[in-house]
Amino acid sequence: FDYSCSTGVVKCESIACFTANNIKIVQKYYEIRNKMIRATSRLTGSVCREVRVGFAANLVHSENRTPTELGCSYVAHRCPTTTIRNARKIYTGRTLATVSTNVHDVESKDGFLKRFIKKMGWIDNSATRLRVSSCLLYESVVDHINYSQFFEYFNMPDTFNTWFLITELHVWMLLVRSMAEGDEKGAAGRFMRNCIVETMWNDVTTRAKQLTMDNPSAVRPQIQQLSEQFQAALISYDEGISYDDKALAAALWRRFLGGRCDDYEKLELLVGYVRKQVSMLDQLSRYDFAIKPAIKWAPLVESKQPT
Repeated sequence: FDYSCSTGVVKCESIACFTANNIKIVQKYYEIRNKMIRATSRLTGSVCREVRVGFAANLVHSENRTPTELGCSYVAHRCPTTTIRNARKIYTGRTLATVSTNVHDVESKDGFLKRFIKKMGWIDNSATRLRVSSCLLYESVVDHINYSQFFEYFNMPDTFNTWFLITELHVWMLLVRSMAEGDEKGAAGRFMRNCIVETMWNDVTTRAKQLTMDNPSAVRPQIQQLSEQFQAALISYDEGISYDDKALAAALWRRFLGGRCDDYEKLELLVGYVRKQVSMLDQLSRYDFAIKPAIKWAPLVESKQPT
C-alpha cells in the first residue's frame, strides 16, 4: 500500500510537470502566431498601397501620353524602322514622341514588388483580358459601322463579299493600331492582332454557313479563297499607308473598289476616311484600346447640320 501510494504520487507529479510544459509550448506557439499575423497584415497593407499608387500613376500616364507611333500590321515586323518612319510623315506632318509599348520593357522598369504582383496575377493584364478586348474591338466594327452608307455611296451590291470588303478594311486599321503595342514575338500587340483575325474568321465562317445551309461543303473553299485575298489586301494596304496618298488610293481602288470606280472624288473621300480613322486609333491610349476599348468610328460622310 505504501509503495503503491508513493508510486501514485510520483505519477501525479510527472503528469503535472508534463501539463505545465505543454501549456508553455502552446503559449509560445500563440505568441509566434500573433507576431506572424501582425507582420502579414503590415506587408499586405504596404502591398495594397503600392498597387493603388502604381495603378493611379499608370492612369495619369495613359491619359497624358502622346500618340504612339504608327505600326503596320503585316510589314512592320519585317522592316519596322522604314515603315514607321514613313507612316509618321504621311498622316500627321509633325514629329511624334517615341513611346515604348513593349510589355517586357515596361516590366523591366518596374520594381521587384510590382513584377511579383503581376506574376501572381493580381493585376488584370493577362492574355484573357487582351483576348476579350480583341473581341470587343472586332464587334465595334460589325456593330457600329454603317454598311448601308458604303453600299449607297460607292454603288456596291449588298452581298456577302461586299460586307467582307468593308469589314476587312476596318479590321486592317485595327491591326495597324495593335502592332503599335509591340510587334515582336510575345508582345501584347502581336497577340491582339492574332486574336482579332481569329475572331473575324470565326464570324465569317458562321455567316457563310448560314448563307450556304443547302451546300455546306462549299464553305471551306470559299473561306480559303477569302483568306488568300485577305493576306494580299493586308500587304497592299500596308504599302499604301506607308507611302503617300497616291499609293493608298491605288490600293483602295484595286481591292476595295475592285478597279471599277471612275469617280475620283469618291476615291479621294475614301482615302481621307481611312487617314482620319487611322489617326483616331493612333491617338487612343493603351487603356482605351487594349484594356477597355472605347472606339468611336467616324461616319463615311458627315451628316449636314440643319441651319
